[in-house]
Amino acid sequence: MKINVSLYNSRTNDLAIVIDLLRASTTISVALNTFKRIVPINDIDEAIKLKEKHNAILAGEIKSSDFDVSNSPVQISNYAGDTLILKTTNGTKVLENIKQRNSEVNILVGASINAKTVAQKALDIADNEIELVMAGRHQRFTIEDCIGAGIIINEIVNIAKEKNIYLELSESAKASKIISNNSNIIKQLINTSHSADKLRYLGFGEDIEICSLINKIDTVPIYKNNYIVSLD
Repeated sequence: MKINVSLYNSRTNDLAIVIDLLRASTTISVALNTFKRIVPINDIDEAIKLKEKHNAILAGEIKSSDFDVSNSPVQISNYAGDTLILKTTNGTKVLENIKQRNSEVNILVGASINAKTVAQKALDIADNEIELVMAGRHQRFTIEDCIGAGIIINEIVNIAKEKNIYLELSESAKASKIISNNSNIIKQLINTSHSADKLRYLGFGEDIEICSLINKIDTVPIYKNNYIVSLD
């Protein structure tokens, strides 16, 4: 099984795990505990139309009366319903781009908070390649997404050893794995990241703590037919 890490643009035709640690991936994973499905969307006007169509909760990083809540795992845990419409800066774009390139690719959403169960499902579903796609910020590298990928890779490696599955890690996968081996370093790098500094400035410091948790929930989000749902 090939394991690779890429930034923003996916190349696999097999299985991709999209990672936007601060905050979309974590928010999605948390939200599926109280919502049946999530609609990721890039366009603001379309997001508002979908909110009205589905009588849904609209979440995003937009200051507008049309939005009910921020892209916050802490805030979103106080909401529930059938449908959540989610507009974010980076994560939703990556999801849509993968499907537009190849609609047959299996797409999971991963974070540190659900790393082990995502790793397990990825190994169960993938034929010969698992690609971890870092959303980044405006198509640029972010350390927290690299750490998120590394945490999931460590879980993949552990499970593969138990099941005698041969893995071939790319250099990018090896690098992500190495910097994610130490819990103290993980916490330090996430807390001192540019994204974390911005969240604290905006008053979302609690989100950083939630997004830094490892293996606290078992939800595995999968993106198919334009919806994100929990994989059974």
